[in-house]
Parts: sequence; C-alpha cells; structure tokens
Amino acid sequence: MDLLLKDGYAKVTAHLKLLNSIESNFILSTRVSVEGPQRMKEEYVEGILESPTVVEETIPQQLKGAYSQALTTVQQLPVPIRDAVASGLRVPLSGTFQRLFMISYLDEEILIIRDTAGIPEVLTRLDTPSSSMVETNTDYVS
Repeated sequence: MDLLLKDGYAKVTAHLKLLNSIESNFILSTRVSVEGPQRMKEEYVEGILESPTVVEETIPQQLKGAYSQALTTVQQLPVPIRDAVASGLRVPLSGTFQRLFMISYLDEEILIIRDTAGIPEVLTRLDTPSSSMVETNTDYVS
C-alpha cells in the first residue's frame, strides 16, 4: 500500500491480487486538514476501483473455459459500457467519511500517527535527489 501526502491532500493506493490471477488497484483520495498542534483530520473525497487485469497464464485449467466466455461477453457489450467498465468504478465520497488522528512522532524522515483507536501508522519520507535547486520534499509514503 502506498500513501502520498502533499499540499493538504492524500492519495492511498492499495494493490489488490485475487487468487493469484486477478490484479487491480484501489485508490482513495482524501483531504487532510490540521485541527491542532498534534491533531489532524482526514476526509475521504473519492474512491476508485480500477478495472482488474487477469494474468492468463495463472488461470487454472478448469476455469479457462469460463474465463473465455466472460471475455467474449464483455467484448460484445456496447462501446460506451465497455469504456465505462475500462475506466474503473468511481465512488464519490464527498467528505461523508472522516477520521481524526494524532501525530505521535515527527522528524525529517519518519511520521508516526495514531487514529482514535490507537492504531499506529508509520510513514517514511520519499527519497529526493540532493540538489540545491530542488525544493524541500514534504511527501510521505507508508
């Protein structure tokens, strides 16, 4: 799972793999705001489930016939529906869900936060090229 936190927004990408054959990504976009010196709020803006990809070499022999039928059925769908399926499923959340968290530890490389249940998340800063011309990077990844 990757988390990119920058300029008051966060994007979480979860890499999903089902039955060692189907791969997809779930992307969650959030808005992050400061509530106090050690407290922050994260509001969920949008969730996107990308269209799955199938690794055909890993499909069991018993399921190859069903997979071929499903593939043929999808190819026969009208183009607008196929395009909608290909672009993934977007779920607008418009700030309906949120969570509060406390900053437990922060330095130049590590950010540790805890949610209201006390569960910690450890985030580490992304590597940046060392150059005087490059701006300071404030991105964190988990």
